[in-house]
Amino acid sequence: MKNGEIGFGLVGTGMAGGFHAKELRHVRGGRLTAVCSRDPGRLQAFAREWEVPRRYTHFSELCRDPEVDVVCVLTPTGTHLEVARAASAAGKHVLVEKPLDINLERADEMIRLCRASRTKLGVIFQMRFGTVAARLREAVQSGALGRIFLADAVDKSSRSPAYYDSAEWRGTRALEGGGCLMTQSIHIVDLLQHVVGPVRSVIGRVATKQHAIEVEDTATALVSFENGAMGMIESTSSIKPALKSRLELHGDHGTIVANAQYDQILFWNVGGRTVPDVETNFAIGDTDDPWAYPQVRHRIQLQDMVDAIREDRDPVLTGEDARVSLAINMAIYESSRTGREVFLKDLAPPT
Repeated sequence: MKNGEIGFGLVGTGMAGGFHAKELRHVRGGRLTAVCSRDPGRLQAFAREWEVPRRYTHFSELCRDPEVDVVCVLTPTGTHLEVARAASAAGKHVLVEKPLDINLERADEMIRLCRASRTKLGVIFQMRFGTVAARLREAVQSGALGRIFLADAVDKSSRSPAYYDSAEWRGTRALEGGGCLMTQSIHIVDLLQHVVGPVRSVIGRVATKQHAIEVEDTATALVSFENGAMGMIESTSSIKPALKSRLELHGDHGTIVANAQYDQILFWNVGGRTVPDVETNFAIGDTDDPWAYPQVRHRIQLQDMVDAIREDRDPVLTGEDARVSLAINMAIYESSRTGREVFLKDLAPPT
């Protein structure tokens, strides 16, 4: 900490690096101190654009920088553990872009290391922090919707071959860990379980239908929740053109349909009543450019990390919280591989 401000170091200068650099300018008590990239040219360009004073080509050097208090892990998913290990060993707090890592074993190791070193571990799931997510969760938890019996998450995006060719790790099993479920739809998977409650089991199918990649570009799953509700997860990065994602919740007292990416209520009829802010001009088509998505909710989690350090508490969304959606995806993959229903209790963290 320098001059009373929490110093952030970014490991990675890709799309997520730009999001974090932009939103850190609005975080009270935080500042962007350092950045790391293996590519010297990209490193210098990024540092100039965002006025970052300290520059490194290896994450271990950034983690040892005394002016860095929080390491933001913005590298390919399959490298998250190594960066988090170096950060926690150096006494730095860790903020990881979703998902935690490519499998539960690596995620559990990251959680264990940060707990053992008493460093904070937060994970970016920005969709949880919009007004729509809060309203959906309140409608369920307050009982306003009544008994939830059906809950669906639909995420039909479009990614071109150029997207997968833009970085060597995209579409690979070793570094991405999965395809549309892991990189695009884990956001809405996380939101579904956050709003509706724990998932009991899944029956899943994944396939590669359109792209020349190692991982899935199309996935479906039947979901059973602990509260007795049924549901569906539908994910793809292959349709043309893209459609906006949505959650659809059905209870004894009504129905809510919402888009959390753009923070919009699309349909609301609960107890025979509607709400005035339903988006009447909603266009179902979406962009295939991830840069065009709203970014401001990153700011909320960056601010929360500053506040968590000052208040000596966990971040509002911990590693343990983020493990839940990763476990659901792992269960879908396992079900697709075996043809069997997979129960989430069998993927519980080690005790």
